[in-house]
Order: sequence, then structure tokens, then C-alpha cells
Amino acid sequence: MKFIFSVLLLLVGLLEAVGGNTFYRLSENWQIPEMMLEQEWHYMSEMKHKPKKYWNCVGVISVDSRNSVDETDRKCGLQYHLLCQSLAGLTNRAVEEGKSEIGVWLHDYDGIASYQLSRKALEDMGIREQGIRDGVELACCDYPLVDGLRIQLKGMFDGYVLTDVAGNPESGIVASVASHVYNSIIVDVRDKDFYEKAGYRMRYDATRKTTVDAWREFKDKCSNEALVIMPVQTGELREFSIKNNLFVLNLNRTQGTPNDGQNIELLEEVLAWLKPNAPVYGWEQGVSEDLFVARVSRSGHPMIPCDWSYNHSLMSLLYKECPPSVIIEEFDPRDIDFNKKKNYVSFFLSDGDNIQWMMQSFVPRYYNIPEAEDVKMSYGIPISTLAMVSPIQNNYLLNLKRSGCSLIEMLGGGYYYIDTYSQDRNRENNLKIVAERLAYYMCRHNVGLLGVMAMDVKSEAAQEAYQAYVDANNRLEGIIALQYSPYAGGEGEIFWVTNKDGYDIPVITVKYSLWDRIHEREGSPAFIASKLQDEVQTESFSAVCVHAWSHFENDAYGAAAAKQCAAQLDDHFEVINMRELVWRLRMSQRPEQTKTYFSRIFR
Repeated sequence: MKFIFSVLLLLVGLLEAVGGNTFYRLSENWQIPEMMLEQEWHYMSEMKHKPKKYWNCVGVISVDSRNSVDETDRKCGLQYHLLCQSLAGLTNRAVEEGKSEIGVWLHDYDGIASYQLSRKALEDMGIREQGIRDGVELACCDYPLVDGLRIQLKGMFDGYVLTDVAGNPESGIVASVASHVYNSIIVDVRDKDFYEKAGYRMRYDATRKTTVDAWREFKDKCSNEALVIMPVQTGELREFSIKNNLFVLNLNRTQGTPNDGQNIELLEEVLAWLKPNAPVYGWEQGVSEDLFVARVSRSGHPMIPCDWSYNHSLMSLLYKECPPSVIIEEFDPRDIDFNKKKNYVSFFLSDGDNIQWMMQSFVPRYYNIPEAEDVKMSYGIPISTLAMVSPIQNNYLLNLKRSGCSLIEMLGGGYYYIDTYSQDRNRENNLKIVAERLAYYMCRHNVGLLGVMAMDVKSEAAQEAYQAYVDANNRLEGIIALQYSPYAGGEGEIFWVTNKDGYDIPVITVKYSLWDRIHEREGSPAFIASKLQDEVQTESFSAVCVHAWSHFENDAYGAAAAKQCAAQLDDHFEVINMRELVWRLRMSQRPEQTKTYFSRIFR
């Protein structure tokens, strides 16, 4: 209890220290729920021990051939990629276990800003780069002590795990698990003789093993705190899985080919074995996402899309101690001219749950662009999960919010369907836990809007989930609900959910989507503008989702596509950000409640 109140006071201090009318007061009876122990708030893997130095390992990130099985150079291809990932995972695990003071960072050739920020954060913690080397050198070379510190990696490992990634694609998956079991780097048959001459001896032969074999042999030696799902012909996330002793599972037994067999039954068994609400990291290729995300959701786990991101261990270093950035809202809702009646439209970008996107092209191509201000674009960001995966990048995104835009927590702590979440076991309790986890992070960062995904946004199960989110967080201002294919399956219908303070919170379903495919509620900017124009009223409130990966006329996408749509709306319409849309809707439909809320909550 004492800890809970201290955190509550910290939150109050964060909000009140800035001052002004742009921040909320905490609701009079709002508290972090007593059941929410610290381990429930911080439920994603964290590296808790700092190395004194780190090696920068080159040749993986931004290398197009990193997952090719056809390369012959020992410093190229998937064979080398798995070597480097295992080297980094085992070395960083040794730091975590107090056995070493040297870590490994996978070098980014392209200078991606997010990784540069995270490396600078290491420097700010006093962790210095020892040097830049390739994985072969780090595995095989001898180095003297530096400032009394052992920087040599050779000798830290017990041997190697043998793969044949060209002949048996699943051997790389098996080796990703065996590596942490045997404290051994991953070596392929292509390079076996070289590493044996360097002094390594085989500890485990994965060349003919399957993922099912790995589960039968190593289940008891894996942590059930999380799971990694990745395609066979990849090396990504292996550093993370090895460092945290996680099981790694592939859905397709060969790359992108469901017809060659799938590990569906094994997936079901592993999901049931996991700790309730444990995150599942990664993604699978070549299958419809509802095939595996639906199973993950039903079993009571959030999917964390991060299959093309790197350095998760060192990026998460001491994330609990990282001071959170707090969203500064630019307007006081009480200053809105509520007498003005228009057909209000708000555009927001899809796929904001995608961690790897946040780490790579999101900022320069979608977020920090002038068109965003032109249409007062709203952006979904995985604030609650990114705060644990890469708190430095999370703070950067929050601080970079452009004028007039608003931010939405997306999609509630990972990707899952709120109406099917934990259907297979203890749904009521698990739904409450994910809602309360989410409330902690939304309140911590001053986020008032939540975006969610459901198979059926109108279903009783979806309504149950809306209520759980509102019950957990009485600072929640509004919910935006997408339906899984089509996003606009809710047809713009609005539901009202009463929070514990007695205020009705709107759940706004997506009315239309900008998407480069044909559907009665999805289409081009011109098509969606025409649909909106056909529905002119005295006052209306429409949420339009912009599909992130769709391109339109003149290669417009994201905010530029929204701008094309907005340009074709007449004076009956006004484009506003999602936060203003929520408050205008609340004043229009619940005026007395809203006025009371303003008098009690805002300064």
C-alpha cells in the first residue's frame, strides 16, 4: 500500500510540476488498483544489470542478405546472423547474471535514429563502447584486459550448437533454444570446421531436429514469462530470446509456405503453458494474421509485433528507472467553441501497435511531416509496450508530437482482439489485469485516448472489454474501436460506457477507412470523401482510419492521403484531431455531465 501511494504521489507531482491549464488533476477517487503489484506493471522483459562496456557487432542490421541461406562467406547470410545473435544473447545474459561486465550491441549501418538514441542512452549511463568488430572476431579473438576489465568473449561460451539452415530450416529455431540451454553459440555446417579450429566443440546437434523436438527436449529449461514467434529463415529476436531463456516457435515449417506443414498443435500447447497474460514477441510470415494472432488472443496473451527490430535487451536496460515523458496537450477542452456545429471528421493512422515500425521508418515517413499538422492527424502509438521495450524511443515520440495532432494508445498493450481475449481461460480476471496494466501506463504518460481492435466491435464480448478498460482508468477520455477486416465494420456507431465516477465515456467505432482496396466503407480519398458528403447533417462525428500501408494518387500515404480526402470536403465539414472529436461528442451528447467533469477535473 505504501508503494502504491508513493507512485500516486509521483504521478501527481509529474502532472502538477508543469502547471497550466493543459494538464489534468487526478480524479478525486482515482488510485492505482491495489492488486496491481509492481511485477504486473512491468511485465515485459527488462535487463536489470548494467555492463561497463559493450562491443558493437557489425554485419547484421541493414544488411539485405542477413537471412539468406545461399551465402558462402562466413561473415554473411543467416548462418552469420544467427552466430551474432547468439553471441549477443549469451554475452548479455552473462551480464545479467553478474558473470561479465561486457555486453554486445548489434551495429546499425544505416544510422537509424532510434538505435542512435538508445546507444546514446547507454553512454549517458556511463556504459562505453569498447570497439566495433564483426561476430567472427568477437567469437575467436583474444583481447587483453582493458582498465582491469575482461573484454574478451572467447572463453565465455561452452561450445557451439550445430545447424543446417539450408538443409533443415527448423534447425535454426531449435538452435535458438539450445543455445541458451547449452550456453553455446550457433554455428552452421557451412562454418563448422572454422570454429572447431578456433577451439569450439559441439555441444548439441540441431541439424536434423524439429521445433517439436526442441519443445519435448527443452520445455523445462525455458521461461514461461514470454514466447518468441518467428519464421524459420530469420535471425531476428534471437539475442532477446537467448538472453531471456525463451522458447522460439515457427508456425510454417518452411519459409512462407503453409503447404509444407505448420506447428499449429504445438502453438496451442505452448500458449497454454505460458504464464497468463505473458507477451508473445515477433510475427509469422506467409499466413493471415488472424490464423495465429487469433490463437494468441484467445489463449490470453498480447502479441508484440517486433520481428524486424534489434537490441531489445540493451534498449530495455533499467526501463523501470527511466523518467517518463508526459504528453502536453495543447488545448484546454473548456476553450472549445461548442456552439459551432459542423460535420466533424478526425483521421488517425492504423498499425500503431507495431514496435519495429516505431523504431524505424515511422518518424521520418509518417510522423514528423508537415501534412500531419495540415489535417490535425491523430496517431496510434504503442505507448504502454514501447515504454518497456525502448523507453528512450517512447519518450522521443511523445516529445515529438506535432502541433494540432493527438496521440492514441494503440492497441491496449499489444495486438489482440478485445472480444476474444482469454476466451480459453479465466477471461474476466485476465481482461481486468490487462486493463489495469494499461491504465498504469496511460496515466503515467498522460494519455487520454485508447484505440482497440475487435473481431466484432458491436458484440457483447467487446462491450465487456470496453467496460473493463473504463473501470480500470477513470481518466480515460474516449475509446476508438476498429474491427478486424474491415476496420470500419462498426459503421461509425457510438457506444457509451459509464466509469466508476459516473461519467459516460464514448466508444467511437471507425466509420470509414482510407485503404487501397474496394469495400463499401473502404477506399480511396475521393471515394471516402464522397461517402462523407452524402451524409451531411447539422452535426456529426466521424472517425476515419488511414491504413498505413496503402498508397494512393501521387503516391500519397498516411497524412498526405488524409489531406487528399479532406481537400474534397465542403464547408459543412471540419477536420479536427481525435481528442477534440471526443470532447465535442461528449458535450453534444452528454452536456451536463461534461460541464460537471470540467468543473471538477480541470483547473
